[in-house]
Amino acid sequence: MPTPTHGVPPRTLGPESGLAQVLESGERQGHRDPAAAWQAFTRTWNWAAPLTTALPLTTALPLTTAVPRTGLPGLSRTPAARPAAEGFALSGQWRLPRRGTPANWVALPLADGSRAHAHGAAGPDLFVVTGGSLTGAAPAGGDDRSAPSGPVLRLAGAHVPAGFVTYTAATPLTGGDAPFLWTSVAALALGAARRVTDELPGATGAGGPWETGAAGALRAELAGMLHDERLGLAAALHGAPAARAGLPAGLEERLAARAGQVAKVVHHVLAAAYQQVLAESGGAGGHPLVSVIEASTPILQQARYATELLPPDDRNPRRKAGHGDDRRIPG
Repeated sequence: MPTPTHGVPPRTLGPESGLAQVLESGERQGHRDPAAAWQAFTRTWNWAAPLTTALPLTTALPLTTAVPRTGLPGLSRTPAARPAAEGFALSGQWRLPRRGTPANWVALPLADGSRAHAHGAAGPDLFVVTGGSLTGAAPAGGDDRSAPSGPVLRLAGAHVPAGFVTYTAATPLTGGDAPFLWTSVAALALGAARRVTDELPGATGAGGPWETGAAGALRAELAGMLHDERLGLAAALHGAPAARAGLPAGLEERLAARAGQVAKVVHHVLAAAYQQVLAESGGAGGHPLVSVIEASTPILQQARYATELLPPDDRNPRRKAGHGDDRRIPG
């Protein structure tokens, strides 16, 4: 059984690495310690960097960045975040850019770029929400003349899941790095789910690696699903270059589809494992498997939307702006 390595950031590969190597490394690190692997990834790569410059303003933008209204009188205006259940509670004011078409996703930094990079980020300081969730937008006002002339967004304790949080001081990804993001989060998700199956009751027995009975049968079934999914993703990436070397358009589309399929399978594995714990113990409190599932949740949150958050920079997003705007970000 792998030993958790909390507080020890694993080595994180980048867009210059071959995608097959990214898959192998990410799956291994996600299996060793999901929490440490996710923290290392977000501290290293700012996947929520501004990614809309290559798209015309008439396009439904995938992601745009708001400007924090800092240095204003009143603590209620200054952007701030505090830890909350499975994420963060975000409060403060941001000014949205003026666009002809609203973005599917909006990044909300706690400070402007110069301040964030000058002082470094002790904790996560860039939060991503769906465009449709920004119901608190109001007409611009005040004397914040240096900011773009868009509407002001006011939030008070809005919940942002941990999987939609990163660091402005991390190296920014670009639209062309999309295959790297898709591969990375799919690999982390597969590794984390494999760790979950390791923690299921009936992990080993005298008769071999799989015990008989309901727990052993479920574990074998879930592990087999993950194995098949990993083989499928590895086959799709066989011979693929690094993301920044450029991928054929057909391969990008197949990889995006594979990443989405991985997210669905991993979601099924985590849900089935949790239901098994409830069935066997009558409650999940204190069970060691629960902490592994909780550590894996941010990875799954990101994996389910990675192909939407960072689409290729030379084509339209895979979903129109009106699709999904009224949904909640998954917990």
